Amino acid sequence: MASRKRTTQKQRVTMKDVARHAGVSQPTVSFVLNDRRDVSIAAETRTRVLEAAKELKFQPNRAAQSLRSNRSYTVGVIADRLVSQPYAGHIVLGVQQAVQEAGYVCFVVETAQTTDGGKAAVENLVQQGVAGLVYAAPGPEYVTPVDGLDTVPTVFVNCFPPGGTPAVTVLADEYQGGYDVAAAVFAAGHADVAFLGGPEDDYACQERKRGLDRAAADARIPSTQISITFGTFQVGSGYDLAVAVLADAANRPTAIICGNDRMAVGALMAAQSLGMRCPEDISIVGFDDQPDLADQMHPPLTTVALPHQQMGFEAGTLLLAEAEQPGRHLVPCEYVARSSLAAPRPEGT
Repeated sequence: MASRKRTTQKQRVTMKDVARHAGVSQPTVSFVLNDRRDVSIAAETRTRVLEAAKELKFQPNRAAQSLRSNRSYTVGVIADRLVSQPYAGHIVLGVQQAVQEAGYVCFVVETAQTTDGGKAAVENLVQQGVAGLVYAAPGPEYVTPVDGLDTVPTVFVNCFPPGGTPAVTVLADEYQGGYDVAAAVFAAGHADVAFLGGPEDDYACQERKRGLDRAAADARIPSTQISITFGTFQVGSGYDLAVAVLADAANRPTAIICGNDRMAVGALMAAQSLGMRCPEDISIVGFDDQPDLADQMHPPLTTVALPHQQMGFEAGTLLLAEAEQPGRHLVPCEYVARSSLAAPRPEGT
């Protein structure tokens, strides 16, 4: 009878292996790899240990470290309705990238699909002793966080707690993005412009309009030459508002600045329904750089990219920072130039 070959798993590299390879004691390896600065270790010895660990591809046992140091290496991400906005899910990816570089792992909980708003899930994360929590939402708005966030370090990303509650908050710089896209419109030569915004009381809409106002002032464009209307951030709203501003041929703008890309889609449909071409007859710009939409339009849409992934990375970095940094941390938006913006057609042509 043929003998069966036993398969054995490759043994995990231990601190004892690293110590033997580096020619030092195991406690010395432990002090170095756990970054114990209260223990005096020669720089040359520290370097030798780190090089030995790298050569042996040593992976620390986080579970054992947590037991010894009473320190958790997990971070909870409370995703509030992110599943309804696929591109906003890049926030979670950014958080993961930030904490994984520091040796942490993420547990993600989506509260929108729970009957209690995620209360039990958050309580479970806290009881598990997570190092901190990141509360993320699909759009910059006031949120009512579930109970338990005040017991562990928490960072809010793309949202903020109600009232004047002090908190570490990461937001896109909507004002800067609004300024950049409006400045590009004015630089292209447009002076008669329409702004189709979302809800008038919406934070993002207010900041983007504030950027527009500043860009107009810098370009010396009178406010009377800018038509301002507000809608709902939806395609249908963009269509209806655009039809209204384009209906008067005598006072028709040469460019439309939309509150977001979906409204820009509606504005483009409205222009086409009136026999207008973009950008020959009317330039249209948006905001968000929504994936599989902005760059797929005809013509491709000039817009501003929301830095969701970088926002998540910033949130993860702030969460693991040694000192809490309360206040709003703004992440720059990127202006994306495409062919829906061009110089206005000369009069009489």
